[in-house]
Amino acid sequence: MLNLSPREPGAAPTTTGRAFARWVSIALHPFAVFIALTLVSVRMLAPQALGHALIGVSAAVLACWAFVLQRRRAGHWSTVDASKASERPLLYAVLLAILAICWWWMRGQAAPLAQGIVAVAAMLVAAAVLNRWIKLSLHMASLAFAAVSLLALWRVAGIAAACALPLLAWARLRMARHAPAEVIGGTVLGALFALALRVWAG
Repeated sequence: MLNLSPREPGAAPTTTGRAFARWVSIALHPFAVFIALTLVSVRMLAPQALGHALIGVSAAVLACWAFVLQRRRAGHWSTVDASKASERPLLYAVLLAILAICWWWMRGQAAPLAQGIVAVAAMLVAAAVLNRWIKLSLHMASLAFAAVSLLALWRVAGIAAACALPLLAWARLRMARHAPAEVIGGTVLGALFALALRVWAG
């Protein structure tokens, strides 16, 4: 297992590269990406429900983080990213349960977001099924999903997210969290489900 701490003794350029990759992964973490996407979507589609959506997404992220940290600190996961394929099934189950609660919470005041939540849930189901053969990058899937979705809502933000994809891909590979096929597969998965959402939502 690589030491991913940015404070390794005798820091060399390679260590600095790993530290930078770590911070890129944190800044573009799926939780951060989906918070941003939710806020933009609500602002564009249902501004009256901004407070409602903030409560929902904040509670969802806190619940997810509590679960992730518990698994890591208890020694059940090797990293907070659930880096082993065997660690993923429970992660997917918990994420889908939380998304179901989010859908119930948003379906009234923030109804336009309900389709997006369903699309994200379907994306996770696909990733869970494929996990038997390939551990797709959820970092890449979430950013690709956001990039394609944002192109229809706020083009500048969508282009910015798309431009960040190569940097995030490098970071995930640099940290040895994924193989190239997993990074590419995650990107394709996110983009496809975002395109499906755009067709569904019209």
